[in-house]
Amino acid sequence: MSQAEDGARSAGSLTLGELAALNEEIVALVKAGLPLDQGLARIGDDLRGGLKRIAESLAVRLGRGEDLHQALEAESAAAPPLYRAVVEAGAKSGNLASALEGLARYIRGYAEARETIGLALWYPLVVLSLAYLLFLGMVTLVIPRFVEACESLGVEVVSPVRWLAAVGTHAWLWWPIWPLALVALFVAWRRSGGAAAFRGPGRTVLRFVPWMSELSEDYESAGFAELLALLLEHGVGYPQAARLAGEASGNPTLAAGARELAEAVERGESPRAVLKDSSPGAFRPLLRWTLAAGEEQGSLVKALRNLAPMYRKRGAYQAEKLRIVLPTVLMVVLGGTATALYGLSLFVPLSTMLRGIAIP
Repeated sequence: MSQAEDGARSAGSLTLGELAALNEEIVALVKAGLPLDQGLARIGDDLRGGLKRIAESLAVRLGRGEDLHQALEAESAAAPPLYRAVVEAGAKSGNLASALEGLARYIRGYAEARETIGLALWYPLVVLSLAYLLFLGMVTLVIPRFVEACESLGVEVVSPVRWLAAVGTHAWLWWPIWPLALVALFVAWRRSGGAAAFRGPGRTVLRFVPWMSELSEDYESAGFAELLALLLEHGVGYPQAARLAGEASGNPTLAAGARELAEAVERGESPRAVLKDSSPGAFRPLLRWTLAAGEEQGSLVKALRNLAPMYRKRGAYQAEKLRIVLPTVLMVVLGGTATALYGLSLFVPLSTMLRGIAIP
């Protein structure tokens, strides 16, 4: 098989960390003014695994005359739509390095938040798994002995104990629930860290984690504002720039609002009128106001560049809140659940039996 044919095959999927590493290498090559095909080929010699395969495959495609966006489109299993949209937008703006640097900050913030959530979940899940195993042992081994002891002593078996005994009798039906839940959580977690499935946090399971929604929207708004400013600054028309920036944000709602804005501007309507009637969830309030007022004042690029760091700081604040508060909340909830299970499976039957023995 020739090198070109080998490059034509999919290079496989990448993790989010590998995508960030590839992005940094491309930024370095673009800034240095080096040919991407030669640079990626040389970089591929020092890499391993999926990152090596995608670098070599891109080098082959670029060497055949394809541009970076076309090469990434052919490697759609490795490069997510968000990344390809940013590359296209950066190429149209004439400043690919700046566009990719903005995306790198976006991915880094998402990855940091994901790592924070993982660390917050790890210890509570271990504790809850141990509590689940102990509860399983109690209802299948200990509770039946309590029932036998009560019956032999002529002590009435109260309803909670009978219920626990019934739960233990049917343990073969329900015991796989928690292991299956852990497997599903593990699969969802692995998928959330894969670059091929990365379309921004708005489409991942992490969106349901407390404060993750606000964090995601902050980083998405920052990426939209920065990329829109970059496109406008390099002469891309307002409708096309809004459409590309919306697609590159990774947020379906924001992208739909940007398309609606672009179509309205193409019809000759003012951004203020369009944004006033559009869905309130498409843009964050300050971003909506900036898009409406900045175009009329003629300082939209400057306003958007000032807005992006503010949203990134807010996203970093939400990530810090996740790191500090989420483990405590999980421990209180899961610890309370484990305590209730122990109280139900051990102390209730024991106290019931002792009370029955003590009463004549």
